[in-house]
Amino acid sequence: MQVVEKLNEGLSRVLEVTIAKGELTQKLDAKIAEMAPKMNIKGFRPGKVPQAHVRKMYGKELMGEIIQETLNETTQQAMNDANIRPASQPELKPIGDIEGVIEGKSDLAYEIAVEMMPIFTPVEPVSVELSRPVYEATDADIDEALKTVVSQTKQFEAKTGKSVKAADGDKLIIDFLGKIDDVAFDGGAAEGAELIIGSGQFIPGFEEQLIGAKKGETKILNVTFPENYGSKDLAGKAATFETTVQDILAPKAGEADDDMAKSLGLESLEALKGILKTQLEQQYAAAARFKMKRALLDVLDEKHDFELPKRMLEAEFNGIWAQVEQDKEAGQLSEEDAGKS
Repeated sequence: MQVVEKLNEGLSRVLEVTIAKGELTQKLDAKIAEMAPKMNIKGFRPGKVPQAHVRKMYGKELMGEIIQETLNETTQQAMNDANIRPASQPELKPIGDIEGVIEGKSDLAYEIAVEMMPIFTPVEPVSVELSRPVYEATDADIDEALKTVVSQTKQFEAKTGKSVKAADGDKLIIDFLGKIDDVAFDGGAAEGAELIIGSGQFIPGFEEQLIGAKKGETKILNVTFPENYGSKDLAGKAATFETTVQDILAPKAGEADDDMAKSLGLESLEALKGILKTQLEQQYAAAARFKMKRALLDVLDEKHDFELPKRMLEAEFNGIWAQVEQDKEAGQLSEEDAGKS
């Protein structure tokens, strides 16, 4: 193998590699000698196929494989010998008549165009100074987070008045029995089930028919299961539900108390506050790590100055731009960036 450096500018290198045709022919002869005893071709005894016949039938195909293997091997060897650490996949460009190479008449010659990783002396880590922000959640922070939890937690209380009737948004405690053609079906009955009118928990038309129902009242609800319902036996079929309203609860303004905490599966309000404190501090810790990472990158950027491989830079930009396009399509760009080209 002969290697000549044709370009040495900045991080760009172009190497011309030449492999003598005799070297390729030797590899072809060795491959044919290895294959011939194992071949079974009509007109010849097994293992007695002449190498000349194998060359005539498969020579070009085998030489094509040898050329590809040689390109892979010599490309890496040439870069290693030239102390090139590639920043991206090298580009290979054949020189001369490749058909002549396959026929064993010409040397294999090609160019390797590649960009190197920059060589620089990294700053000593001990010389880098960073400040890590520290945060501890205050009572005011926890109370603010608690307000958010209360606003997102629906609470109910017994509905009172002269004539208590179910309304949109109320929680009902109901018993029901579902039937199709007056025959009860599996999974169509329950006692003490909770239903918030308007939540869409039940099949379409079920909840709306309970508006105006009174505590203790029994109503026959007529519904039709959707065509795409999960059970094929029920999909698209009309059904009746004999439904008794056991209790009616109205939504109430949320309160931060032990009852609310218990509705979330916790023992007490203090336990909820403890979880909120931990979550806040974890969020701030993650933000602090991100801020330190940015600060570290800024310091490294300030303390180093070297050329960047163009292809690596383009690949990095394309990755960032693809994310911008994705955010733009999803409507998630910031107002500052939304109007930019």
